[in-house]
Amino acid sequence: MKKRRELAIKLDALGPRLLVERPWLGRLYARLMAPRPSLRVFPGWTFGREFFVEHRWMATRRGILWRYALRNELDIWVVLPWHGGTRLEARLGNDESFCVYVAGSFEPNEFAFLDRTLRRRMTFIDVGANDGLFTLFAAARVGRRGCVLAFEPSSRERAVLERNLALNRLRNVDVLPVALANEPGEATLQIAPALHGGHNTLGGFAHKGVAAIATEAVQLETLDAVTARLGIARVDVIKIDVEGAELKVLAGARETLRKWQPVLLIEANDEALRKQGASTADLLALLRSLDYAVFVFSETTGLEEPWAEGAPLSANIVAKAFPPSEA
Repeated sequence: MKKRRELAIKLDALGPRLLVERPWLGRLYARLMAPRPSLRVFPGWTFGREFFVEHRWMATRRGILWRYALRNELDIWVVLPWHGGTRLEARLGNDESFCVYVAGSFEPNEFAFLDRTLRRRMTFIDVGANDGLFTLFAAARVGRRGCVLAFEPSSRERAVLERNLALNRLRNVDVLPVALANEPGEATLQIAPALHGGHNTLGGFAHKGVAAIATEAVQLETLDAVTARLGIARVDVIKIDVEGAELKVLAGARETLRKWQPVLLIEANDEALRKQGASTADLLALLRSLDYAVFVFSETTGLEEPWAEGAPLSANIVAKAFPPSEA
C-alpha cells in the first residue's frame, strides 16, 4: 500500500507538470492513462460513478489531470479509444471527457443495448449528435453499406463531430446542421459553456448552474421531411437526446415511425421537457398514440425491461413498436 501511495503522489505531480511544460508529452501521458471502453452492462450506472462512488485508483489519477486542465483553462485534446474500434478526440475539462476519460464509461447500458440491436446495413439516426459518441459507434456497427444521419445544430459541437468522423475515416455518415422539430422554421439555440457542451438547448437549461454563453440561429426541419428529401430507404434505430425537445422531434417524425417502426432510444428528462412546455407524461402519451411500448433500463441488471404504468423512468428509455396484434 505504501508503494502504491508513493506512486500515486508521483503520478499526480507528473501529469499536470507535463501538460504545462511539455504539452505534447502531457497529451501522450494522458492518452497512456486512458481506459479501454467496455460494452458490458453497468447496473445502477450514474455520472462519474467510478470516480465519485467507487474511487477507482486509475480514475482518481485521471481525475487529477482533468481537474488541472479545467481549473487552468488548458485547451488539451486527447485521442481516446472508443467503442467499435473507433477513436474519439475529447477535450479534458468537460462533462463528456469526465465520463469517457476519467471515469471510463458513458451511458454503458445504452451502448450495450445498441450493441445488441444494431446490425450491418442498418440505418441509424442520431438526433442531437453532439461530439459523436453514438454516431461513431453506430457507423462502425452498421458498416459501409449501412447509413448514419447525425443531426447537430451547434457549430461548436458539430466541428468536433466532423473531426472525429475524419479521424476514423467514416464515410457512411451524413452530418446535418439543423435541429429537428415538429415543423420547419428557425429558432435560437442556447449555447452552454464548454464544460457542459452537451446541454445546448432550444429551451431553458434544466441543470442548475448552467447558463448560456452565446446563442446561435438554427434551422428547424422535421425528420419526415428530411428522410423524404434524402430518399432514405429504411430507418432502423433512432436515438434522440435534445435537452427537452424530444416530444417535438417525435411529432415531426410520425410518418417515419409509421412507415419503418424503428427502435427508439430517447432521453426522458422531465425538467428539460418542462422547459419546453412538455413533460414525460406527454412523451409517454405520444409514444402510446404511435403504438409504441416503453422499456426502461433496470437498476439491477442494466438491461431493458417493460415499463410499468406509474413506475419511475430511467434517464433514457427505449421504445419499440407494438406487434400488429397488440397495437
